[in-house]
Amino acid sequence: MKDILKKVADYLKETQGEIKKVSWPQRQYVIVATIMVVVIVIVMGLLVTFLDIGISKVVMFITKAI
Repeated sequence: MKDILKKVADYLKETQGEIKKVSWPQRQYVIVATIMVVVIVIVMGLLVTFLDIGISKVVMFITKAI
């Protein structure tokens, strides 16, 4: 049991050391990138919605014509 706890403690210490080495992005970059992602998701959602409505209307028109 002590061996497992020692391995876990060593792992956590090594992880903390690696996290300190990470080059974190600037706050402004994160804000801009997040806004871009949100805008793209909204635009793509609207695009899919309009395509879905359009295709549904075409299919309904075709099935009524038959």
